[in-house]
Amino acid sequence: MVFNFFKELFGKTPQPEPISAPTEKTGLIKISGCDNPKRKGNIIFVHGLGGDARKTWHPEELDNDDNFWPMWLGKERPDLGIWSFGYNAAPFEWKGQTMPLFDRASNLLKYLAVNDIGERPIIFITHSMGGLLVKEMLRNAQTFNKKTNNKKVIEQTKGIVFLSTPHTGSHLANLVTNIGTFTRNTISVEELKSHIPQLRQLNEWYRQNVDVMEIATEVYYETKPIFTILVVDPDSANPNIQDVQPTATDDDHISITKPKSPNNLVYKGVSRFIKEQLSIIPQEIKNNLQNISAPILSNIYIARPEIEDKCFQSILQPKALIRIKSPHKMGKTHLMSRIFDHVKQKGYKTVSINLWSKEYFADLNTFLQSFCTILSLELGLKEKIDEFWNKRLSSQTNCTNYLKKYLLSNIDSPLVLGLDNIDEIFPYTEITQQFSALLRAWNENPNNEESLQNLRLIISYSQDVYVSLNVNQSPFNVGIPVEIGEFNNTQTKELVKQYGLNWSDTEINQLRAMSDGHPYLLTTALDKITKNNLTLEQFIKIAPTDESPYRSFLTDILQQLENDSLLKTAMQQVIKSDVSIQIDSTQAFKLRSLGLIEFQGNKVQCLCNLYRLYFQERLS
Repeated sequence: MVFNFFKELFGKTPQPEPISAPTEKTGLIKISGCDNPKRKGNIIFVHGLGGDARKTWHPEELDNDDNFWPMWLGKERPDLGIWSFGYNAAPFEWKGQTMPLFDRASNLLKYLAVNDIGERPIIFITHSMGGLLVKEMLRNAQTFNKKTNNKKVIEQTKGIVFLSTPHTGSHLANLVTNIGTFTRNTISVEELKSHIPQLRQLNEWYRQNVDVMEIATEVYYETKPIFTILVVDPDSANPNIQDVQPTATDDDHISITKPKSPNNLVYKGVSRFIKEQLSIIPQEIKNNLQNISAPILSNIYIARPEIEDKCFQSILQPKALIRIKSPHKMGKTHLMSRIFDHVKQKGYKTVSINLWSKEYFADLNTFLQSFCTILSLELGLKEKIDEFWNKRLSSQTNCTNYLKKYLLSNIDSPLVLGLDNIDEIFPYTEITQQFSALLRAWNENPNNEESLQNLRLIISYSQDVYVSLNVNQSPFNVGIPVEIGEFNNTQTKELVKQYGLNWSDTEINQLRAMSDGHPYLLTTALDKITKNNLTLEQFIKIAPTDESPYRSFLTDILQQLENDSLLKTAMQQVIKSDVSIQIDSTQAFKLRSLGLIEFQGNKVQCLCNLYRLYFQERLS
């Protein structure tokens, strides 16, 4: 039974081979249209553990037959280059040695560079470990973004399709580990063990950066086990990205990559995804964009010069601390990214952390060790927790020593550390109190230590701290405060203009009535209108319905309201009133943190018609 399982999984019954046996196709393999100088984009297939550049994607695992879906895509889209990336990802040592994920990611980046892939839009179609490889490749490109082609790869990556990718680790890796009777595992299997911290951290990085990099995500997962084993379960296959709903298939872990005809759900879905992400910008939009600094829609950005200039100047000062506060989806992460871009030009190191997983909150020691581990990985340094963690010292002292004596001493420039959505830790009282005191101590640096002067902090959050903090041990009442709100009328007009729409003031006012200048609501509306060629009237009609592009966003907020009876009652009061009203102050600040209301003195009112129409029906 074990050997049959391996036959299903890796394509043939395992037979020991000499380690020196030649590797099957490696590197970027041309499938279709790759030499077309006028091609409009590149589609790159990336296989997973034990896979092959061609066999993985063929319904019969044939090596020399073109009746498989990469070629079907090539015939359907002769204007695109179709490639497959082959690499050695053997699950067992007798099948060949493999590279660690970080090394393979840099290897993939180099293959992209030497093949001039970065000049045109890119979409990756990945299976299993291949999805982890592409995420690690993008993180690698972001870390070493001074290389021209690395920048291009990030800018040109428009979408990723994940087919049964174990974003938090695969139970298969644990299974293979237990079959030690037969063989030893390679590094590839070890890296796939369920829920190892590196995979959680990689997934959190992708979740944090996917919107900033403007990469669309499509997810499919298996529902059929292989010999009673569901290799990648639905939870692990879900990267938990806002507005991305994973699609179940009638496949197992192997068959999901092997559509038998163009009528297959995965094939049709991926084909449509490619069309959506590589859709041609209408000529009138191209004309309107010619004189705009952002050459394509994905680069549209509305600057906030007063805020940005203040942040740019402040962050260059020793011991700088910037506090960015705004409701959800107002642009905190975008502003932090702009600050990072500014300091990178000065040669500073940057690390952004948005990794507040519940597993880290078991106790303060676990949290701080996880924090230090993430910092190490993001800086490209080996984790040395055991070497620096002294059991006789407090967790805070150990964390500070690790930062000063290891991390900061191993980099030759100031470090800008961004803590995004730090309010995720607020429900954990002890951790919030101790970590806040630690951040304040690093910032004030009473001993005036040179290494800590090179640490600059950016903290972003949506709501105030509701636990008691010592006023002298809190980072939330020092530094430079920055508040981001809705776009004003002028900024809204500029955004509409950048999307190539020549709207009247009446139309802009109608859009603002639906969204009230909320950056996410505005950009989502304009993106939907331009891509689907909708009229404003058509969009306003579907906006508060289940056809809405806001559906996932709104249902997530609805769930939060349903889970908090006091918050739900407060929101019911707000949407029932046509004028501003006074509600409990705590609930008011919570609703504001969700971006659902705006203040009118001591009173509040619903932010926009979208929320009023959507929640009137669902909260009744």
